[in-house]
Amino acid sequence: MFRVTRANEARPESFSIVVKEGTWKGRDEVHFASGVAKILSDGGGNYLFRLEDFRVQNGPDIEFFLSADATYGPEDVALGDVPATSGDYHVGIPAGTDLDAVGYAIVWCVPFGVLFATAELA
Repeated sequence: MFRVTRANEARPESFSIVVKEGTWKGRDEVHFASGVAKILSDGGGNYLFRLEDFRVQNGPDIEFFLSADATYGPEDVALGDVPATSGDYHVGIPAGTDLDAVGYAIVWCVPFGVLFATAELA
């Protein structure tokens, strides 16, 4: 059984501009997810990937990616490990990421190549 970890991180006040937003959907009943995904800006060219009321089934080495579509590909932008399976928190988006090309956030199990969840971002 995988552990459930909880985060309760406040949104940084300077990141008040919502660039894109979507709702998490799990792949199936085993790979579930819920909550809201947002890309936030501080208005100065810095961006955060924000999760609110997030919940996802834990798994081995699950990571966040930004993708053009709802599938994983080698060109996707890696945001790193999923630091908590539930709660509110954020991770940085690498400088130079083409946010116009981003249509989805995904949770991907790296060692097994399994899609856990997607959030269409608009």
